[in-house]
Amino acid sequence: MTRLSGSDIKSVSSSIQDHDKMLFDLTGASLKQIAAEAAGSGAELVCTEQHRVAIIPVTTGLGKIEGFSEAVQAVCNHLGFQTFVTRFPDVRGIAEAYNSSADIIMLADDHVFVAINLRSKLVVDNTEATAMGYAAALNFLVDGLAGKEVLLVGVGRLGRKAAKCLIDLGAEITIYDINKNLERSMAKELSDKCDSTVRSGFTLDEALSKINIIFDASSGNGFITGDQVTRQTYVAAPGVPLGLDRDALYKIKRRVVHDPLQIGVASMLYISIS
Repeated sequence: MTRLSGSDIKSVSSSIQDHDKMLFDLTGASLKQIAAEAAGSGAELVCTEQHRVAIIPVTTGLGKIEGFSEAVQAVCNHLGFQTFVTRFPDVRGIAEAYNSSADIIMLADDHVFVAINLRSKLVVDNTEATAMGYAAALNFLVDGLAGKEVLLVGVGRLGRKAAKCLIDLGAEITIYDINKNLERSMAKELSDKCDSTVRSGFTLDEALSKINIIFDASSGNGFITGDQVTRQTYVAAPGVPLGLDRDALYKIKRRVVHDPLQIGVASMLYISIS
């Protein structure tokens, strides 16, 4: 999980309505619809108002990120969940959430961010949920991925999960990673497990010149330049910072899905109750 900063999320609470409208304008789907699609069939019919969500601040390690709990709460509230931030952090916060009859708890440390359904005992990891949410968003953005070529950039934890999601949606994927040994082994592993041909071995320039649909699962900053994208390029980019440089973002800004946590948090919630 990428560690966010307070500046990354400072506007989430105040702009959640605008963000949802932007998503709908881009993809034809709302934040709720994208999260429900990530969670699977029937998830959109779930009554969110029946679920009580506790967000627990965690102070261990590098400590709390300013505004994080409030940003997560804003997303939960926007989707209709009953939500509260516990008064106490850490273990006392977990006890408070349980004693306050929370159905779901959400908490993050330096390594993981999870939603735990206390009734079903389901644990949903943010990295996996984010991959699922962004694959769903990209599917909406390009009017369906089936039979289309997708370049997956980065095959770490997020990229590995995203690859499976994209293949399940019918995409034909090419993977790129700066670690060529990892890239080759991942291509073979995916081809063997998914019974699908996964291409690799291209430079980034070569791959971008051939493929217009990009899932950026890397943590690189601004390495895709304006010269490497076209007006037919579509990008789903869950990573922070954004892999597109300023020129690339300006060129394709109406075909880019990117946010610091909204799609990931929404997907976590819907997966946790699906």
